[in-house]
Amino acid sequence: MTANNRGAIIEYINYHGHARVHDLKRTLQISSVAIHKQLKKLLEDKIVVRVGRPPLVFYKFPTEGKLENKKTQQLSEYIKRIIQENFLSITPGGNLLYGLEGFCYWVDAYQKNKPIKILAQEYVSALKEQKKHFSKEGWIDATIKLKNTFKEVFIDRLLYQDIYSYKVFGRTKLAKLTMYAKQVGAQALIIKIAAIAKPMVTKIINKYSINAISYIPPTVPRPLQFMDEFSVQLNLSLPEIKLTKVTPGDIPIPQKTLASTEERIINARDSIYLKDPKTPSYENVLLIDDVTGSGASFNETATKLRKAKIGTGRIIAFALVGNIKGYDVIREI
Repeated sequence: MTANNRGAIIEYINYHGHARVHDLKRTLQISSVAIHKQLKKLLEDKIVVRVGRPPLVFYKFPTEGKLENKKTQQLSEYIKRIIQENFLSITPGGNLLYGLEGFCYWVDAYQKNKPIKILAQEYVSALKEQKKHFSKEGWIDATIKLKNTFKEVFIDRLLYQDIYSYKVFGRTKLAKLTMYAKQVGAQALIIKIAAIAKPMVTKIINKYSINAISYIPPTVPRPLQFMDEFSVQLNLSLPEIKLTKVTPGDIPIPQKTLASTEERIINARDSIYLKDPKTPSYENVLLIDDVTGSGASFNETATKLRKAKIGTGRIIAFALVGNIKGYDVIREI
């Protein structure tokens, strides 16, 4: 009977800690159809969660969810809402835990000696402090960072969707999504990130009367390049200035591995080029990258565009995430 099937599955998972459909079928003598039907209901009721990918999929109880319910009872509704909207944890097993679930996991895994109520208040305060850097349009204008870093600046505006990280709490939600999407080539995440970014990119295009766009090319070869898929998902109806990245030496050197501003300038200057020297001239150009550290890739690219009489008006640079001061912590992406 259906109720007995459901109870038997729950009892099996409770005893073994997890279950596969194959195990349930063999042990409980229930058809695959009946098992999948019950597991679907158990997933919908949030009694179990699914982990892994076919052909190795396990079902288990959502221990993180139980932890979340117990810990968050002492938090105000306002604080819970802020955390729910902004926090993300990525477990060592690769699970994305959003909001309160992720925050409770982070507290339990890395901050066991500090009360969750104090940490939650500190997190909300950190977000409030960073909001001071956001413009009324919703982006962060970090242009002053370029002027404080480079002797000559060829970019008119450097804009971020969000900062890269907070003290204590680490990378922001958008930075974590970007890191994970780049490292594993997760198309679904890139689609999600593009959906987050497109309204802001569109706003920038309109505000600065952008005539053409260009994407900073990647250094590390990957089966699915983040910027390639990101540009497809943004689907902007503007001419694209194609850039290419070459390896001047024997091996490709990512910007993130370089320790000084001078090294990053040399790296960008010697590796980023126009793909077509006959690229038409455009007045206002938007450069797009996923993460900016020193800003060297943006500035050196802008230098080459200016010399090629491209971007004769304004060159605007936009990154999903970046730091307002310094760049030394951006080494994971």
